[in-house]
Amino acid sequence: MDAVEEIKSKLDLVEYIGRVTKLQKSGRSFKGLCPFHTEKTPSFHVFPDRATWRCFGSCGEGGDLFTFVQKRDNLDFREALRVLAAEAGVQVSQEGAQKRSHREKLIAVVSAAVDFYQQCLRAPEGAAAREYLAEKRGLTQATIETFRLGWAPDDWRILRGYLLVRGYPDQDIIDSGMAIEPDGGREPYDRFRGRIIIPIADERGQFVGMGGRGLHGEEPKYLNSPQTDAFDKGRTLFGLHLATDAIRASGTVAVVEGYMDVMGPWQAGFQNVVATMGTSLTEGHAGLLKRYAKRVVLAMDPDAAGLAAAERAGSLFLGLDSLEAMARSARSADALTAASDLELRVAPLPPGKDPDEIARDDPEGWREAISGSVTFAEFLLRRIMGSETPQSPAEARRVVDRLRPVLVAVRDPIERAMYVQRVARHLGIGEDAVLDRIRQASPAGRFQRPVPPATEPLSQEETLLALLLRYPHLRPRFRHHPATLFGSGVGREIFERWQEGEDFLLPAPDDPVVTRAHALQQRRLPPLSHDEAWQAAQGKLREITRDRVMQHQAALTEELAEAEKSLGANAVARLADDVWRGAIPHDDNRPLAEGIMEDLQLGLSIHRREAPEGV
Repeated sequence: MDAVEEIKSKLDLVEYIGRVTKLQKSGRSFKGLCPFHTEKTPSFHVFPDRATWRCFGSCGEGGDLFTFVQKRDNLDFREALRVLAAEAGVQVSQEGAQKRSHREKLIAVVSAAVDFYQQCLRAPEGAAAREYLAEKRGLTQATIETFRLGWAPDDWRILRGYLLVRGYPDQDIIDSGMAIEPDGGREPYDRFRGRIIIPIADERGQFVGMGGRGLHGEEPKYLNSPQTDAFDKGRTLFGLHLATDAIRASGTVAVVEGYMDVMGPWQAGFQNVVATMGTSLTEGHAGLLKRYAKRVVLAMDPDAAGLAAAERAGSLFLGLDSLEAMARSARSADALTAASDLELRVAPLPPGKDPDEIARDDPEGWREAISGSVTFAEFLLRRIMGSETPQSPAEARRVVDRLRPVLVAVRDPIERAMYVQRVARHLGIGEDAVLDRIRQASPAGRFQRPVPPATEPLSQEETLLALLLRYPHLRPRFRHHPATLFGSGVGREIFERWQEGEDFLLPAPDDPVVTRAHALQQRRLPPLSHDEAWQAAQGKLREITRDRVMQHQAALTEELAEAEKSLGANAVARLADDVWRGAIPHDDNRPLAEGIMEDLQLGLSIHRREAPEGV
């Protein structure tokens, strides 16, 4: 249970709101005078079963416990969270805020270091580095400036001195990875010396780390920043901050291995390219990429080592270490791709050159490689089967056994049937034999598509939020929609942050808004075109409005039932008949008569057929 739910479970909504306005039981709800506008007839209702409140009078406000406190005290969500946490005795962790503050300090240190190394590259001592970048790597000055490349002089403490003078303490310099603290109490020294500097930014363009490339055969050839509170290799992709627009435009992101393999294609006009940094493709990477594209293409070096790296990069989805590992990875692949809707593909590049050279020397070859990429499953099938036809039944059985986890992981039955057919032809046996072998080697029912674990159904508001998070192109169309569209405080906060941009989706374990947004983003939705997503969002808007009207009518119906108990059913029926004929009394029964009229109008609006669009 997160902090929001724990607070709601500990604070009684009726009791809490009852401190502000007197509430009376009215059926399953409680009613009273609205505290947010002046009125004589109660139109403010609290619904304990939904843990919500709503005014059906002139102000039309509504929400949950958090929105009530926000409205009453003019607070934002974070401030309301602190107020209610103190009231409920719920501990809201400060660790996340402290960690973010520390992260910001480290980013400031790295950014200052980037500026310093850029100055060094332009200085006379950077001549050899400039020559290497221009002559050997073919990078233009525009590319060098765009990627903020620099030069670290071969000096043990020149960066540290630069940073200390500017007020950055040693501990922050060490924590940022820019300096190393030696044993024995000696002074810290610079991590990068005598290397070309390649700054590493997160998806927002904030510098979090560095890569250093040696010029004279130093080992290692590339030296990276260590893992820090600001730099997580498993959640950072080099070049992503510069590639997002191109990725969105193309719907495809190409993943390569090295820094130069991003900069070369970028300079050649292929700007939808990012790189991992010495790690496999992780869940964190997948979470970043799925915000921008559906198709992820692994474009690795075409030699044997590069192809092995492609397998490593995809090991999050399918591993090849053992049959057991393959089975586990296949199951996680099915769950992950179902949740993220990512399509993983592999582009076998032409042999003899790395991605950097291919993109610059043969742009058409690069285009064909990316556009002609094969699904990851097919890539693995080809790798496992090889080019040689098995010469014995035992060899054929071993091949099928290795292929089984790949085939089981393919969710689409038609696609899987195609692969089975391809395997059968390669082995020179019937498709039924392949299927029988797979079923025999699989636990009962495992060859069938696994049933996903049961999840709580989403409300109309949550479904709309999930749609908006999945299809950010809807943002301009929702720019002027009010946050009061959503009843819960968390829902409103998600919507308001979403309207402003996507930065709030950065991992923040102590932030219930981010946690809930990530959970909604993970919910499986059908693939929709831009127009279909807009139509689906409009449908949810209509359903939310209809639900509000029905909630209002239900509250009125309960009030009429209470009136029947006190006045008698016949008296209320006569009054309803007068109202239906257009006669509104001017005595004490006028509020009841107006309620009857409103109930009739609401009933008609609920059942009225909607006019065709444009009418």
